[in-house]
Amino acid sequence: MKNITFLFVYLFLLVSPLTGQERTTITVKAGTRVIDYFPFNERYRYPEFIQGKVMFKNGNYTVTKFNYSILYGEMHFIQGKDTLSVANVKDIRYVQIMQDTFYYDDGFHEALAGYDPAIMTVKQWVKLSDKTKEGAYGTRTSTGSVQSYSGIYDQGGRSNYHLVLQEDYIFTRITDYYIGNTRDGFVLYKKNNLLKLFPDYKREIENYLKSNQINFKSREDLKKLTVYLETFRK
Repeated sequence: MKNITFLFVYLFLLVSPLTGQERTTITVKAGTRVIDYFPFNERYRYPEFIQGKVMFKNGNYTVTKFNYSILYGEMHFIQGKDTLSVANVKDIRYVQIMQDTFYYDDGFHEALAGYDPAIMTVKQWVKLSDKTKEGAYGTRTSTGSVQSYSGIYDQGGRSNYHLVLQEDYIFTRITDYYIGNTRDGFVLYKKNNLLKLFPDYKREIENYLKSNQINFKSREDLKKLTVYLETFRK
């Protein structure tokens, strides 16, 4: 049974990068810190802070060194010796880091393919999923209580992953693909959402999907579909 379990986990890790929605579960043990389970190259999108630009909707912009924090789901920048998060996120038009563009819509979306009105993005973040407590015979069970998650927040109500946890917490690293545009925002890249986003082209999209056998769990297939959707540009 142990060998079968190991094989299943190995195959899951091998295949998961190809799927449209990826989930990886991390259990943070009591007496340790969340930050210890995420080395820098897993906490951030880039291996170091890189010169970039935040363009705001009012035309103003800021140029400094940025990095996207997957762990916090925030855009961070360096100020002196401090690492801070970009504020007023709803006023952001986009963030440019090297050749990559990030849009904000209930989280930061990195553009992967396409242009308005069809932009494919990826959203990566870490979610606190559950907390467990020790039961009979050393087993651990879910508490099912969202209110019990207060142990990872500081006095200002912000997540603080440097705190030493008193109980086991379960986190999920999420990678989802979205489709949308800078005017209407972004929705999960699924067939029903796609048809709602382009109601005037429902027949054309249906025909294209039948002819090309698009797998909505394939990153490359979604890129291919996005290129087709660009033809709807007005």
